[in-house]
Amino acid sequence: DIVNILVTNQVPAGWPKAKRDKLKSDAKYYIWDDPYLWRECSDQVLRWCVSAHEFHSILTFCHSFAYGGHFEPKKTTRKVLESGFY
Repeated sequence: DIVNILVTNQVPAGWPKAKRDKLKSDAKYYIWDDPYLWRECSDQVLRWCVSAHEFHSILTFCHSFAYGGHFEPKKTTRKVLESGFY
């Protein structure tokens, strides 16, 4: 939905006003650079948004780093974000 609003500047028909406004509000943090979607996070870093089917391979990659392993979820999340993914 975010990509659709960024590309066409239109929200899906039939949505309630609150949901349309929320989508428009969220879309201001995203940048569409065909074929990639980027998000500007609160720390002013652009991060690449990945699809659900790529997510598992990214987590596997972060676990297999030289310093990887099964640590707490916050450390694994930090490794993913440090790699530039969102």
